[in-house]
Amino acid sequence: MKLKNIDGTSGNKCGCGSWLDHWARLSGQTIPKYCVVSNCCERQLVGAHVQKDSYTDRNWYIVPLCAKHNAKAESLDVPDWVTLVSANVSETCDKGKYEGLLGNLGVSYPLRR
Repeated sequence: MKLKNIDGTSGNKCGCGSWLDHWARLSGQTIPKYCVVSNCCERQLVGAHVQKDSYTDRNWYIVPLCAKHNAKAESLDVPDWVTLVSANVSETCDKGKYEGLLGNLGVSYPLRR
């Protein structure tokens, strides 16, 4: 599959400890020994923010990449077995983070607008 690394996302945080841990936890896969970019043998991995190289899906995802492939926005070839994990923390690792707090305050949920 074709992906594009998203440059300038290093300030984004999640509650999993690291974006690589986020990927492993939510993908159900073990962290690979090597960068998932085809023909890359680098072993120092990070959880990288990527998008599908597509005009129809502009969502952000996390995949395990080496520092070199994570350093700049470029098109990447990644095998289809690699699971794309959503980088939207409000829908993944932080989902429900505030539900307990709201319940303790006497607020029922789901909240309605």
